[in-house]
Amino acid sequence: MDWLTICADGATTPCVAPVQAAYLVGVGVLALLLVVAGRRSRDFATATLSLMAVAIAINIALGSVTALLRLPLYLDSVGTVLVGALAGPWAGALTGLLSDLVWSLLPIPGGAGPTTAFFAPVAAAVGLIAGFWASRGVFGLRSGDDRIGGFLALALGFAAAVVALLVAQATVGVGPAADSDSQVRFAVTGLVIVAIGVVVAWLGRRTIFARVGDDPRMRLYLIGATAISAAAVVFAVIRLLFAPSAYFSTATFVLANDAGDPTIIDLRGLALPDPLGLVVALVVAVAVAALAVAWARRGEHARFFPVWVAGATTGVVAALIAAPIAAGVFGGVTGGGTDLLVALFRTLGLGVFGSVLAQGLTSDPLDKTITFTVVFVILTALPITVRTMFSRGALTVDA
Repeated sequence: MDWLTICADGATTPCVAPVQAAYLVGVGVLALLLVVAGRRSRDFATATLSLMAVAIAINIALGSVTALLRLPLYLDSVGTVLVGALAGPWAGALTGLLSDLVWSLLPIPGGAGPTTAFFAPVAAAVGLIAGFWASRGVFGLRSGDDRIGGFLALALGFAAAVVALLVAQATVGVGPAADSDSQVRFAVTGLVIVAIGVVVAWLGRRTIFARVGDDPRMRLYLIGATAISAAAVVFAVIRLLFAPSAYFSTATFVLANDAGDPTIIDLRGLALPDPLGLVVALVVAVAVAALAVAWARRGEHARFFPVWVAGATTGVVAALIAAPIAAGVFGGVTGGGTDLLVALFRTLGLGVFGSVLAQGLTSDPLDKTITFTVVFVILTALPITVRTMFSRGALTVDA
């Protein structure tokens, strides 16, 4: 709790600078505004408040485990997305914000310091976006729903933006250096990439995916998109963990027994050198894609695809909000497992902001895709009578 004091002249830790304290006061004001908005929308019923308490505990527990293991993911927003889906965006936003504030006060991994508190607005944004996607029926869509075309078009635009990013990186480069010309080029390149994604998504919605319910090809599109998405997620997870410079390349843990003797657990041998690691990731991804095709063809299993699109887009927005905070306040080093990715991107020539943004665009979409998937599984396991106890729970029932 020492970090809650204001730094004296020349002091740095354990305390917060006056400007940082003002920022945290603003976070508290944001919490009050979310309470007012939630009460006006009548989303804060007794059942919702009880769910929020459980969700905050889930967020902190999962986040602490990832912080302890220094995983390059977060997994601290499962409860936030669950509340956003069942009780609306205001309740989801307040759950995310309170989770980070409470967590920062607890003497557990990831807590006992201001770092988590500074990212509370990011957690609030995740809750808002989760509520938005839930209001669009993302957790209850079927393959014949007309809204599926929008998700397919959005995924196409997302893929186009990724391809444009890879092309830009291989040609003009996308890393901002210290000089102003490189920074301008970085900004312009980023805007062009976003514009390409938006245009492709708009054209796809107006043409290929314009007709959904009465088009038998749409189910094939959805099955194919599900397989490709599943393969991409698995490939990304394997590379994030087992690549030569990824998580397991530095995974060593020191445990102490009752006598105080240290025991070192060295997992660095699990990192796979390239090209072996790349081949293994590709083979596993292709195998998962084949299984996903067989799985998605049965019943309504392809319903996972809109959930993955919602999760990935939520992760992109979260990364864009978190990057200025991580770079401006902490210099890109937050003490979590994602610092490894920031260091990796720094070695590739990116500046602090560019490295943090690249790390966010790598980790956050994957993290939120996994989170949305977990929430979807939880929702499908809950009885309809339980889901409809909450103000927005009916939107999670199959349309």
